[in-house]
Amino acid sequence: MRDFDSNRIYEILGEEFKNIYIVDCKTQQIHAFKETDVLPGFSAHMLYNDAMNQYIDHCVYEKNRDMLRIALSFNSLYTRLENAEHFNIHYQSKTDSEIHFMYTHFGCIKDHDKITQIVIGFANEDLDIRRNNLDMINNVITPSGLRRKVLIVEDNELNREMLKATLEDEYDVLEAVNGEDGLQILSQNYKDISIVLLDVVMPVCDGFEFLTRQKSDSLLASVPVIVTTGNNSQEDELKCLGLGAVDFITKPYNTRIVMSRIDSVIKLRESSMTLAAIEKDELTGLYTRQAFYHHARTLTNFMTDEIFNIVVLDVADFKLINGTYGTKKGNEVLIYLANAFKYYIKNGLLTRYEGDQLLALFHSKEKIDVDRIENNLNKIMEEAPIPNIRVKLGIYENVDTSLQIPIMCDRALMAVKSISKDFKQNIAFFTQEMNQKLLAQRQMENDFKDAIKNREFVVYFQPKYDVSSEQIVGAEALVRWQKEDGTLISPGLFIPLFESDGLVVQLDEYVFETVCRFQKDRMKQGLPILPISVNLSRASIHFSDVVQRYVNIIKENEIPFSCVPIELTESAALYSQQILEITNQMVNAGFKLHMDDFGSGYSSLTTLNELKFTTVKLDKSLIDYIAKPRGMKIVRQTIDLGHGLDMKVVAEGVETKEQRDCLIEMNCDEIQGFYYSKPLKQDDFIEKLRRNKFGWG
Repeated sequence: MRDFDSNRIYEILGEEFKNIYIVDCKTQQIHAFKETDVLPGFSAHMLYNDAMNQYIDHCVYEKNRDMLRIALSFNSLYTRLENAEHFNIHYQSKTDSEIHFMYTHFGCIKDHDKITQIVIGFANEDLDIRRNNLDMINNVITPSGLRRKVLIVEDNELNREMLKATLEDEYDVLEAVNGEDGLQILSQNYKDISIVLLDVVMPVCDGFEFLTRQKSDSLLASVPVIVTTGNNSQEDELKCLGLGAVDFITKPYNTRIVMSRIDSVIKLRESSMTLAAIEKDELTGLYTRQAFYHHARTLTNFMTDEIFNIVVLDVADFKLINGTYGTKKGNEVLIYLANAFKYYIKNGLLTRYEGDQLLALFHSKEKIDVDRIENNLNKIMEEAPIPNIRVKLGIYENVDTSLQIPIMCDRALMAVKSISKDFKQNIAFFTQEMNQKLLAQRQMENDFKDAIKNREFVVYFQPKYDVSSEQIVGAEALVRWQKEDGTLISPGLFIPLFESDGLVVQLDEYVFETVCRFQKDRMKQGLPILPISVNLSRASIHFSDVVQRYVNIIKENEIPFSCVPIELTESAALYSQQILEITNQMVNAGFKLHMDDFGSGYSSLTTLNELKFTTVKLDKSLIDYIAKPRGMKIVRQTIDLGHGLDMKVVAEGVETKEQRDCLIEMNCDEIQGFYYSKPLKQDDFIEKLRRNKFGWG
C-alpha cells in the first residue's frame, strides 16, 4: 500500500476524529492512520468486512446493526463512493447502559478516477466533534451546501424568539404562530424541513391536532416532530408519542439540550434515509441483492405458516437490446419490467438481482397457476417499450425455507437458465434433477481453493502447426481438472461455472503462471522456446491491475513476453473504451495479442481495426463448413482480411485432411486441431516437440 497522504486525508475528514483508518481497495485490508482508542475489529491488516462486522457487533445499538451491515459492506461502500466522494452515517451506540450518538465519515482517494483508498473517521458526536466543526458535517449531507431548515410552531412570541436565537446560527428557521399556519408551511416546504419544534398548547390548532393531521399524510409524516411543553404532563407526552412525536423538550429551554436533541433527531433521520437509499437499486427502485437477502431472511423466519415461492425474470439477449437501441432504451425496458413485476407480484419482496434479472420472493396459499402466469408474461412482452422482447421466468415453487437465501435464489436461476436457449418455452420450474446439477456445481466451487493449492488443475498443450512445413511453431495452453482420486472433470462443466462466479480470474492466473514456469525451465535447459498462448477471460480483463500482475509474473520468471501470447475470445474483446485501454496496456508492456474464436458470433470489424491483435484464430464453426461453397468463400475472405490487416491467421478445430488441404490452398498460416494433435500433457507435448524436430510427426 502506498504512503498515506496526510494532507489529503485531513482535507476529507478534518482533524477532529480520534480514530481514522484507511482501506486499501485492492486488498480490502484495514490500516490505522490515527488511533486514539482501539476499536473492536479494527486491528492491523484485518479485512474491511471482518473488521466492520466486529465493530458493529460490539459497538452499535442492536436495532441499527442489520441495516448498517448492509449499508457498510465493502461492495456497498465502494459503489456509493463511486457516486459521491464522501458521505456520513449516524447511528446509536449503547455502552454501559448509555446511548451515544455516533458519527462515521467515509471518503475516498482516487487515482485517475479509480478509487484506490477509502478513508474512515469514527467519532462520538457528543464528545469528539466540536460544535464549530459541525458545518463540515452538515454540508456533507445537505445538497449544494444548503443549510437545514427548522420549523418552529409556537404561539408565544418570546419562546419563538428564544428558539430562533438558539438555532439560527446553524439552521434556517421558519416560524408559525399556530398549528394551522404550521401545517400550511410544512405542506409547502416538507421536502426541505428537517424537523418541527411543536408547542402543545396553541389557539386555532393545538399540538395534538397538528400531529393528528400530519400523521394522516405520509409525506408530511416523514418530517420528525419534537414537542415543546411546559406542563411536564406524562399523559400529554404519551399522547404525543402515540400521535408520532419523536422527543420532548421542556420549558424553560436549556440551549445545550435543545441543540443536542435537534442534532440527534435530524442525523438519525437522515441516516435512516441514507440507509433506505442504499437498500434500493437506483434505476428500478427494487431492493439491491444484499438488502433483499436481509429482508427475505426476516420474512421467512417470522412467517413460518406461509408457503413461499421464488420467481426470477430474465431478459433474453439484453446485451443485444443495449447494442441495438442504446443503454437509455435498455434502462427504459428494465424500469418497465420492474413496474410490471411489482404489479403482478403481490405479498412479496422484489430485487434487481443481476443487471437484467429481476427476482421476487412471495407467499401464497394457492398453487401457482401456470396458465395465468403465461398470459401475464405474454401481456408483458406485448406491451414492452421495444418489439419482439423475450422474457423468461424461472420458478422455485414451495421454497424450502431452511435453506440459505442465496441457495433458494440459485434454484430459480437454475430453472430459467435451463430454457435460456429454448425459443419455444418461456417458463420453467426447478426440479430435483436441476438440484443435483446445482449441488455438483456448489461442490466444484467448494473444491476450487483446494484444487488450486494441490495443483489439481493440469495444463495441457495443443500444438499449432505451420501450414507449409508442418512443423510445430507454437501451442495453446488448455486447462483440465484431474482430482486427487483420478477423476477428470470436463472443462465444459467447470469453465462456464467459474466464469459466472468469478473464480476463473484465479484460474486464468494459475494457468499463466504454470506456462511461464514451463518456458523458464526450457530456457534453463537451453531448449528451443516456442510461443505458448494463454487464454484471458472477460472477467479477468475487467480487473484494472491484471496487466501489472501478469507483467510481474513474466519478470519473476525472467522470460520474454513473446513466448506467452495472450488469447482473448472474440466476445471478451468486443470493442469498448475499457477493452481498448487494457489491450493497449498489454501491448505496451510487451505482450502479443491473439483474437480467439473469430466468427463464433460476435465478429466485429471495429474490434479488429481498433485493437492491436497480431493473430486472428478462426473458430471451429467456420472450419466445419469449409467444404461447402459458401463456407469456403467466407473462410477465404476472412483469411484475406486477416492478412490485409497484417495479422497471422490460425485455423482451430481442424480435424480432416480435406480441411487442411483447403486451408493450405487459402494460404492460412497455422493449423491447430485433432488432425495433427489433441491437447497433450506436458511430458507428451515435450516428446511431441522432440519427435517433430526430427520429422517424426
